[in-house]
Amino acid sequence: MEFRHGILARGERNEFDKWSVRNSPVGIGAPGLSEFLSSLLRADDIETVWALTCTHMNALGFGGVIYGYSPTSTDHRIGEPEELLVLSTLDRRAMNVFVQKGLFWQSLTFNWALRNTGIASWSMSAQEAGMPESFCVSEDAQAFFEKVGLTAGCTIGVPKLRRRGRAVMGLLGQRDDNQQDVDERCAMLGDDLFVAATYAHRSLAELPFAANNRRLTRRQREVLEWIAEGKSVAEIGCILSISNATVEKHLRLARETLDADSTAHAVIKAAFLNQLFIGEL
Repeated sequence: MEFRHGILARGERNEFDKWSVRNSPVGIGAPGLSEFLSSLLRADDIETVWALTCTHMNALGFGGVIYGYSPTSTDHRIGEPEELLVLSTLDRRAMNVFVQKGLFWQSLTFNWALRNTGIASWSMSAQEAGMPESFCVSEDAQAFFEKVGLTAGCTIGVPKLRRRGRAVMGLLGQRDDNQQDVDERCAMLGDDLFVAATYAHRSLAELPFAANNRRLTRRQREVLEWIAEGKSVAEIGCILSISNATVEKHLRLARETLDADSTAHAVIKAAFLNQLFIGEL
């Protein structure tokens, strides 16, 4: 994973301290919804989209943002940790704990948002979330949520772009907000808040994101793109003026980079990660 206050960088499952972290600019004076959406359309990298989103949500009255996207998830099942994109304005250490311990599963509204679209108040009950009445947040999780300020906010389930892939966005209240303050703010903003979150997600999900252990080289992308076009190894060699053995080498390295079982699998994975038919990463 790749964490940027963040892009949670795709890395080894338990090597969270290897995530690279940059501060997210959370400013004030964000433009209106139409200007925000227009800016998203012009953005061509994740950092810019994230900065625009944090600034816009802050101007709407929220104190922080957490976003998670699993491009290979199905329904309520999250994909491999190495293929997650997680962004947050929270402190790096807090997010290390949050993700490493899977504390997001302790959130009723997170579970709700995986299955639904819309905005859920953090006051949602287990019954409203479609969870068993026996659902109970552990003492450790509750203590963590209180320590890092995850006490008042809302969670947004955004529409799926395809059969696979699910994203959830959490918006935190300001430091002195209670849940009623957040609920009133959400009610006042109405559909504008849902639209802003949805289009922020769509912009993020359509951009290439690659951590150091999932980044294809230019040549690896080229050979996979020609495979996707239906070309054979021999044809690719002629097109790129390289030997068949060299084509095979790049295909093997692409499979290893993406942890794919076959070349076809590598093409699919690269497509899910938006690494094919693009400019330079």
